[in-house]
Amino acid sequence: MAVISEHGSSTEELSHKEQNEKNLKNLKNTSTVPEFFAHKNVFITGGTGFLGTVLIAELLDTHPDIGTIYVLVRGKRKFDPNERISRLLQKPIFQKCNEKTLAKVVPVVGELSEVNFGFSEIILNELIDKVNVIYHSAATIKFSSPLRTAIKTNVTGTMRTIELAKKLKNLHAYIYLSTAFCNSNNRGLIVEEVYKSQFDPYEMMKMAEDDAYWEDFTDEKCKEIINDHPNTYTFTKNLSENLLMAEMSGLPAAIVRPSIVYGTWEHPLKGWVGNANSGHLGYLAGFVKGIFRTMSGSAAAIIDIIPCDFVINSSLVMGWYVGTRKVEQPVVIHCTSGEVNPLRLREFCVIMNSSVKRHPPNYFVWKPSTKLRNGWRYNLFFYLFHILPALAYSIPEKLFGIGMPQHTAYEYMRVFHKGTKAFDYFLDKDFRYSFKNALCIISQMHESDKKRYNFDSSLCDWSEFIDRCLIGLRCFYFKEAVETTEWHRIYWNFFNFIHYAGFVVLFLCIFGVCALLFGLTIGLALALAIWGFLVWL
Repeated sequence: MAVISEHGSSTEELSHKEQNEKNLKNLKNTSTVPEFFAHKNVFITGGTGFLGTVLIAELLDTHPDIGTIYVLVRGKRKFDPNERISRLLQKPIFQKCNEKTLAKVVPVVGELSEVNFGFSEIILNELIDKVNVIYHSAATIKFSSPLRTAIKTNVTGTMRTIELAKKLKNLHAYIYLSTAFCNSNNRGLIVEEVYKSQFDPYEMMKMAEDDAYWEDFTDEKCKEIINDHPNTYTFTKNLSENLLMAEMSGLPAAIVRPSIVYGTWEHPLKGWVGNANSGHLGYLAGFVKGIFRTMSGSAAAIIDIIPCDFVINSSLVMGWYVGTRKVEQPVVIHCTSGEVNPLRLREFCVIMNSSVKRHPPNYFVWKPSTKLRNGWRYNLFFYLFHILPALAYSIPEKLFGIGMPQHTAYEYMRVFHKGTKAFDYFLDKDFRYSFKNALCIISQMHESDKKRYNFDSSLCDWSEFIDRCLIGLRCFYFKEAVETTEWHRIYWNFFNFIHYAGFVVLFLCIFGVCALLFGLTIGLALALAIWGFLVWL
């Protein structure tokens, strides 16, 4: 087993570092990205998730000669695997594909953490004979996942894909979709290398299988293990990267680390947001409807967002890159924006407020607007102007069937507040991610590939991008109008008037109560003080 150094490279592999850097700078590409994928068969985990769905769509859209795309699908009681894939392929991002093209997507039923995924011998042998490229994107992305669950899914699941990769008769590329947050326990510039985990991934996988160990497992024990990692997600993703470094030496492997994934910039559709519950997209969906109207974090901190198709483009490029040259160790790249096109949290709020004014949804519960608050101010605002109104609004939602898909306003608030609070850790600190390897690889791409498979975030106009995401939420998630019409502007102006009229009504209500209790003079002074505090809040 290779030993991982403090800086991320194994000690026995440091001698290869200079050669790898030379490869990054000097090796010439031998084909375009579409040529590399021609006639190759691909195995995908996480294919029914947000990133996986866009990956499948991109493979079908830009690689007409691609072979079979095997998608790992969990067997569920309610849905037949073929039906799940059929529903997946009915989504708007596959509208360009004909039936012959869609038929290339084949479900294979299995469990991520089981040996050989629990495949029958016939299925396993077919994959061993035919698969050339593996994309491993399946993971439990919940920050609050129990440690045992996170280990089994994120670490053991990765081990299963590695075991399959080593059995393949013709492995051309193995791509692991990690996260830039896997090293969020570090400060300073985070480089494109694997950072040593404090625990051995093999020991952690053994521990996850030991039922007795987890009988009296407490939150305190969990915190002792993950130590300075903010949650089980970043901890186990770092373990998985260490596992890859130990297992994939000399094999065509790469690790792609995206930051906060938002909707698509351009491909396969502008502003595609999936089911809008992936990562920070849930906050944006709530913001559009006027439900989330505050954020917590440092105004000067960089919110490192990246378009979903940039992540997929970088993943496809990395498949081509490691598949067309010799690499000694898995090549790591960041798919981030902070170093080349930084977006401060204060600017992000301004852009969102401006964007939703230009592209308001068909309806909202209150005028969409967000503002940075911290500490007690954030908590007080949240409970006064989020929780209490959401409880009240849930009543007509249930009575008349209005509201957002699947959730009442209160349920939506409760679910996503938990997620956004977990995200506050990443919005309160200034993480920096090196983009050196990624830029070197971009420089080696054909000009046609640079345009089609762009993942250089320095070219992103954040205002335009948020516009596309908000329109995408309106269209694909809330099933509302695509075009922003005059009616939308009238509706916005009406609610804008109601918003400010509400301040007047609020003052009159407070004044009425205070006047009854303390008289006109004292009541007026007290009402003004209370009203001024609430407006400031």
